[in-house]
Amino acid sequence: MSIKNLILNKAIRVILDGNRAVSTLPSVFAALARNAISSFPALRPHQRHAWHAFLVQLGALALLRAGREAMPEDEETWRDLLRGLTADFPGDEPWCLVAPPDRPALLQPPIPGGLKDLKNAVPTPDALDMLVTSKNHDLKSEVMMAAEPDDWLFALVALQTSEGFLGAGNYGISRMNGGFANRPAFSVVPTTGPVSPVRRDVEALVALRKTEGASTVYAAEGGLGLVWLRPWDGATALPPSELDPLHIEICRRVRLVEEGGRIAARAGGSKVARIVPIPGGAPGDPWAPTVTDKDGPRILTVDAGGFHYRRIVRLLFEREGHALPVLAATLPTDAEEGLVVLARALTRGQGKTEGWHERRLPISRTVYRALRTRATDAIGRAATERVALAGEIQNRVLKPALLALFQNGPDQVDYQDKGANARARDLLARFDRAVDATFFEDLWAEVEPDADPDAVRTAWVRRLVNGVAWPLVVEADAGLSKAVGRRWRALVRAEAVFRAGTRNPKSDLPKFFPEPKRDDAA
Repeated sequence: MSIKNLILNKAIRVILDGNRAVSTLPSVFAALARNAISSFPALRPHQRHAWHAFLVQLGALALLRAGREAMPEDEETWRDLLRGLTADFPGDEPWCLVAPPDRPALLQPPIPGGLKDLKNAVPTPDALDMLVTSKNHDLKSEVMMAAEPDDWLFALVALQTSEGFLGAGNYGISRMNGGFANRPAFSVVPTTGPVSPVRRDVEALVALRKTEGASTVYAAEGGLGLVWLRPWDGATALPPSELDPLHIEICRRVRLVEEGGRIAARAGGSKVARIVPIPGGAPGDPWAPTVTDKDGPRILTVDAGGFHYRRIVRLLFEREGHALPVLAATLPTDAEEGLVVLARALTRGQGKTEGWHERRLPISRTVYRALRTRATDAIGRAATERVALAGEIQNRVLKPALLALFQNGPDQVDYQDKGANARARDLLARFDRAVDATFFEDLWAEVEPDADPDAVRTAWVRRLVNGVAWPLVVEADAGLSKAVGRRWRALVRAEAVFRAGTRNPKSDLPKFFPEPKRDDAA
């Protein structure tokens, strides 16, 4: 008997109706349909999107195969729906964590010839997971010695659906722009109300299948949805034309095994990627934004800067060739309140992990309505103009003043001074973080119907200049060690440079800082 059949065995820890519980996979779907699950306690932060996407794709594939539109709310129906995807395996092997190597197991393809080719022993789920933790800095490696079945499940999902290239024989998924890229997620998510994020996305994708045209990349109908059902010898790749557009892919030859009553893993390399790569990344990921340039469209790669406000503006308002994925649009079923834009990505480098980035951006009712009607041009222009203004304050006002301060108040600021630039770098970054912290809250205030846009923006610009940038100059001055006379000269010159920056005719700042009127009578 295969162990931990997730169709029948309770193995997934959940917070269900406010209480800790352990559920089967069908009962997880049923509870998500009722919006009764608030969290999965064993789920690690970097695994959140991979698990969400797995559930959504699996749920949508099951409903589409059965010709249904809405998620049922009972466990027995979900058990039948999931089994409908694996009718050729009455023993439920594709839903088991451990199964004979010549049969598929959950997210694990059959291995022709058995486990002899899987030479790498993997003792713990965190060693199997996609995070690179060899230096033992933020997260220690191979510490989950008392792992539960869902620890292995979540590690498998993250690895097989989100991993990139990691050396010869270790290929990544097709849904990213190259081996050192990532699988980003950018979508609208409900935080209140009766509909869970999983149910929202499942039913949206099912409805979309009825309206979208035939794919030019994937199978028109009857494509393979669960890629782990096919045997994999490590030398053959699946063409996208054989796959369902919502297929759940795998990228590594991995099998879980039972050793002394505990689960462990065996892993081996492959000569090719499991799915034939497509330049720019396989299209159609419902959560992945794209960027189009002279080489054509490609899946966005999020760098170590994460979801900075400038990147969010380009994404949310589709600037500079950026395009939103289908699940980043608001739906007719979405409530006007309680929605957030959720952005997630695990930044990868060559042989390292450069950070997990997650940002939640509440959407105002005005923005919600604009997204619904695609009438975002005015908000997008306001956002773009604010990005430019923040950059001008940083580079034409704050930076010259800091350089003047660190150069002891010269008659002419030397912008090439490496030492002064290095000392200014952290203060400039702090200004950027201060802008980022409230950028969208401030933007929404400007676009509200009853707002005075000019007055709101003027107040924002002056707050950034006088309430954020100038205090950084004062703080920098307080930390300097120099003779009193030179210190005062440096500060006075820095302030002169600072105020002159707000009147720089090459910027848009002067209209927010008009010259004081002269009293002609005097």
